[in-house]
Amino acid sequence: MRILALLLLLVASPTFAQDSPLVGNWKLVRFQTILDDDPPKDTFGAHPKGILILTREGRMATVITGDNRKAGTSDAERAELHKTMFAYSGMYRVDGKEFVTKVDMSWNESWTGTEQKRFWRIEDGKLFIETGKVPSAQFPGRMAAGRLVWERDK
Repeated sequence: MRILALLLLLVASPTFAQDSPLVGNWKLVRFQTILDDDPPKDTFGAHPKGILILTREGRMATVITGDNRKAGTSDAERAELHKTMFAYSGMYRVDGKEFVTKVDMSWNESWTGTEQKRFWRIEDGKLFIETGKVPSAQFPGRMAAGRLVWERDK
């Protein structure tokens, strides 16, 4: 009886409920930012690089960089590189079309310890992830929404 109860708890827990089409490795195709009510911009250029890893156990990690980045040698150049990257990781859960990550590490320390909510859909084999409008980490004082398009990393 105890084993049955334990199995039911494990199956019902978010970490074991990740048999969704999101699980896997995804390669970034497009990263757009919509600031306030402006038209969408390819903030990290036409060909950003990025990977999104979503495990069956509920762990996610993503790293995104802008195109045409060059190594920084001075403090100012290295600080500029921070503006052309995006990275965080944490445990995630899926609730319908919501994708929520409890961030445990981030390139932007103000995200660490927060929950980041996204909305997802899959169309024509591509994963679309969008945010609601939130205060922009890259454009202080402005509201931003993100739109990312991913394809399975083969």
